[in-house]
Amino acid sequence: MMRWLLAVVMAALPALGAEIVFEQSPSLVGTFHVFVRGVAETVGEVTVVNLRTSELVRVPLVPVEEGLRAGPVHARRECDVPLSSSLVVRVGDTVVAATTLGGGLSATARVGPRLPRPGEPKLTLEWWDDVEMKWVPAKEAGPARLRIVLEYATADVTCDPDVVSLPVEVGAQTFALALAEDAATSGRFNVEFVTVVEPQRCDLVLRVLSLVRDVLFEAPVPAGLSFRFEGQRLFTPLHTFRVTLVPSVLVLPVGCLGEVRVVEPARADEVRWCVDGLEQPVRGPVLTLFADAPRALRVVALVRSGLRWARAESTVTYTPQAQVSFVDAVTGRPVLGLWPCTHFVRVRVENVTIGARITVGKLGPDPRAKELVLVEMAPDGAFLSEPIRPSDFGACAGDVLWAQYRDPRGCYTAFATLPLR
Repeated sequence: MMRWLLAVVMAALPALGAEIVFEQSPSLVGTFHVFVRGVAETVGEVTVVNLRTSELVRVPLVPVEEGLRAGPVHARRECDVPLSSSLVVRVGDTVVAATTLGGGLSATARVGPRLPRPGEPKLTLEWWDDVEMKWVPAKEAGPARLRIVLEYATADVTCDPDVVSLPVEVGAQTFALALAEDAATSGRFNVEFVTVVEPQRCDLVLRVLSLVRDVLFEAPVPAGLSFRFEGQRLFTPLHTFRVTLVPSVLVLPVGCLGEVRVVEPARADEVRWCVDGLEQPVRGPVLTLFADAPRALRVVALVRSGLRWARAESTVTYTPQAQVSFVDAVTGRPVLGLWPCTHFVRVRVENVTIGARITVGKLGPDPRAKELVLVEMAPDGAFLSEPIRPSDFGACAGDVLWAQYRDPRGCYTAFATLPLR
């Protein structure tokens, strides 16, 4: 009795352990195999069916080390050249593989996208060379006619030219370009466009245009364009040039004239100036400024060389005029009233920088003027001369000592007097 039960169980084991499986999920335009394992038979066939279309193909099974194998089966589109065993499919179709072996076995799989070719996805930026009349690799963006190329077979889905959306990062903004497949099943996508940098009020903007000059998008001028796709990034710097303003920082006392000059490039084709966001009527490499009141300004130069534009900034500060006074050499307090001619005083000058020079002398026919350098800073930021004694200038009771600061530009003079006793 026991021997009979054991024989029944052993006979049933192949059927109980039988299976049919796809070697890997079918991919569009690719091939796949179907394996049957755990059956006693050594010949047979597998029927593969597309559930959406009901199309089927019968594929013979052949013995291999792992069991029985059917295939390869070509998962193709209508436009693809068929192999010996093929099934017309689309991405997302459900495919069923079935066999009568092992008492009847079946398995399902979903068709995935076309597998990428080695090195894909691959992004390339090119520009049109009007001299050589061909596309060449672009190391910089614009101003030029450009073409971005994406090689990615996975995006080739249908028998018609497909379209891929490619994100483009411009500074903090993100836009998208629509790339069209250059042939029905090439897996190579591209779009042509033109980049230009142009003034817009007191700044520069980057405009990306279609070949018929429609604006696809625009943004403040960034460092470059960044194309991203499926984890791949292609950064292309913007084609620009250096602009140098002299001075880069300008300090002007009220009542003085000053200028900011473009020194690089040496011969700009066009220069536009803006002061605190207001465009100036001046055109040319030099901007003249008049300090009307204490304030800070931002000067922007938009410079064109050929078809290219670039910008530079200079910081300008209008400061109060210098103020001159006499202070006690010991206490630093302002001198009020008549001052003893034998006591030491200092000359205090506000709104100047270290190293400024003043002139001190006696008012009258015997001035005995002397030039002094401001050498010490007071706690409040003003500058002080060395201690001086009026009598050393031949001044005494009834005389007047004077101190004068002359602006280095010659646009104003500040002075103070000290009556003596």
